[in-house]
Amino acid sequence: MKRRSLLLAALLPFLPFSALAHTPYRQWDIFRKRYLQILTSHADYDGDKVGDEWVAVILEKSPLSRAMVSRAHDMPRIASLIKTNQSKFAVLSYLHARLMFTGAAPFEEFSPMPLEVLVDNGKYLLVCRSDVPLHHAYFVTAALMEEAKKLHLVNPTQAKFGMPVHVGAKAFFSGEKIEPPVAES
Repeated sequence: MKRRSLLLAALLPFLPFSALAHTPYRQWDIFRKRYLQILTSHADYDGDKVGDEWVAVILEKSPLSRAMVSRAHDMPRIASLIKTNQSKFAVLSYLHARLMFTGAAPFEEFSPMPLEVLVDNGKYLLVCRSDVPLHHAYFVTAALMEEAKKLHLVNPTQAKFGMPVHVGAKAFFSGEKIEPPVAES
């Protein structure tokens, strides 16, 4: 046993870093590009339910979006995933949206948070990173607003807690038509 340990210790400086650790980052990057993930938290049961309803509508309107709810353990985890650009959308209560956006406790380490509003149901917001492309935000907003009455959605014309409405959502609410960019071959 000692011999193996000594051999491993002798070879350690010569092993490439990738041999020492395995990370599925490439697969994660591909996954998040193929699926429209909307974060919710196990810590907020009502928000989780709202996320399920909103994702079901998006999937109904556009199955190719492959929309899905991704549940984080708690709200700081959602803040971490958004801040590090591992996820772009989240369902947040007014309280959590305000605390996260302003960097108040328990989100001080994530401040400033680049959050913008897409839709609002009077208690919960669908927020996204400010760098979400215009056509993505427009598409998500349009899909949800087709069922606005059923989902109790209101037009978030004014910023909540200083958090702006995403330019894609503004385009939808002002009646503009946004087409997705043409893919180059």
